[in-house]
Amino acid sequence: MKMILTILMILILGILFYQDLKERKISLWILVIGIIIGGIIHYLHQYLMVFLWNIFINTAFIMLLFGVLWSYAKLKMKKKIFDVFGLGDLLFFILLAVSLPMLSFLIVFIFSLLFSLITFILLKNTFTDKTVPLAGLQSLFFGLVLMGNTAFSSINLYAL
Repeated sequence: MKMILTILMILILGILFYQDLKERKISLWILVIGIIIGGIIHYLHQYLMVFLWNIFINTAFIMLLFGVLWSYAKLKMKKKIFDVFGLGDLLFFILLAVSLPMLSFLIVFIFSLLFSLITFILLKNTFTDKTVPLAGLQSLFFGLVLMGNTAFSSINLYAL
């Protein structure tokens, strides 16, 4: 069951990557399915209270980060938040928050942001848009992490 759900999650992440790079937007229903499947996979690896606590802490972190982004966009850039940050990106952050335990979430989240930045800088001439396809690049990174977690028994995202 866990293996089937993980394969399905990797496929969803691949779709998100493709959509964000190709269309510069991602489907809400794909994100919702990803959030549900990621949550189920996480739940199958944790006790209920640990699962709920992880989601609470991860979501609080996302809310804090979003508050800082909102403040920066409003006060410094004088723009609305969704003019500088996509709703799909926020929903992908929630997908990560629901899908992983706290420590794994923080590690994957931070390194996926670094991966996205470095990838965008290295390939910026190939992108037609000036903005970073953040959810797409983060989904590529998370998909690679899930494949590594599945392929190598020495890595266990859900034990952290």
